[in-house]
This record gives sequence, structure tokens and C-alpha cells, in this order.
Amino acid sequence: MPDLAITEYDEYETFAQAWQDDGKANETETQLSWQLPGQFDDNELLIRLPEWLAEEKIGFVDGKTPTEFVGQIDRQTEQAIHFTNSAVAPSLKRLAHRIQHLEKGIENAGDDETRSEWLENQLQEKRHTFDQRTELTGLSEEWIPKSQVQRAVRRKEPPHETHSTK
Repeated sequence: MPDLAITEYDEYETFAQAWQDDGKANETETQLSWQLPGQFDDNELLIRLPEWLAEEKIGFVDGKTPTEFVGQIDRQTEQAIHFTNSAVAPSLKRLAHRIQHLEKGIENAGDDETRSEWLENQLQEKRHTFDQRTELTGLSEEWIPKSQVQRAVRRKEPPHETHSTK
């Protein structure tokens, strides 16, 4: 059974070049897309679907059809993957970005215990929201034809590490 081609990146520059070659992302969007897989568990990935398929599977969310989703491949056949625990990527990109900023804030808080504690509480709350995804729209454990997955991406880093693009 052929597997879905999943591209793994371990450095931002390579990821950014491939991501921007698609012509669908500017630099800010590319940076957000890079931060997102940095928060994944080992078995999670980011996929991009054609708009027509995403519209068929999920419809409109906030006035447009999302085409990028985060989830897990639970099972696969010769023709399709069973994509579970999914959520639309834009919402998770914002959360991943916030998590990264909170982590940097904790590093820079120094001896300010009150600020460190507040930042740590915020970080735990955001990580919990990221991990649970209960309030985020997803594909509801759908079978996706392998031939229609335009991109499947993971990061090679351990989960919850951050990357600075500067």
C-alpha cells in the first residue's frame, strides 16, 4: 500500500522556500505556518486540500473555505487516508504563534515572579486549547483521497520547541 508523501522539515529556510513556491503564502503567513508544526505531537501533520474538496467536506468557516487542516492519519487504504482529530489550520496558527510569544516572554521575564507566573498560566491555557481543539472546526474524521492531498507537512523537531526566524 503506497503511503501518503509527507514532507518533513528541520529548518525554516527550506520550509519557507517550498511553502512560498506554492504562491499561496507571504512571509508572515509562512512564518505562522512554520510555527504551527512546532507545536504538533509526533503523529500530527498539516495538510492542504484543494478548495473544492475542502468546501465539500467542511463548507464555509468565517466567510471562506479553509484549505489547510491539522490532524492525524488514523488509517489508510490504497486510495485514501482517514484523517482524525482535525481542526482548521488558521485558528491553530494563531494559537501556535501566541504560544511561541508566551514562551519567549517567560524566557525574558527574569526575576519578575508575578509576570512569570501570569505568563506561565497563559501558556498552559493556550497549550490546553491547542491540544484539545474542542471549539475549533474540523473535518469530523473524514476519509480524504490521497490524490487530492496537495501537501502534507511535519517538523522534525521535538514537540513544543520554538524557532526564531530572526
